[in-house]
Amino acid sequence: MHQIYLDVSKLEPPQPMTEIITALAQLHDCQYLKVFHRREPFPLYAKLIDAGWCYHCECLAEHQFHIYIYRPIMQGKFDHAKQQGQL
Repeated sequence: MHQIYLDVSKLEPPQPMTEIITALAQLHDCQYLKVFHRREPFPLYAKLIDAGWCYHCECLAEHQFHIYIYRPIMQGKFDHAKQQGQL
């Protein structure tokens, strides 16, 4: 698994969603997207599910979130990396 990092924390809506969707379109099979955001992007989640993506959100602190977005085929590898602290 190879991480692609995207910081959208300083962008105003709807730019974060646009940047995330654009980045996802460029991912290869062995890659996942790690997004740094200032809020949890609930409207994005429905779009991800509809498009067949998996996601995991971690709250780091107030106004600091990491959202991991990956293909369903990578679920096992993602879970393993998360358990090993490799994300």
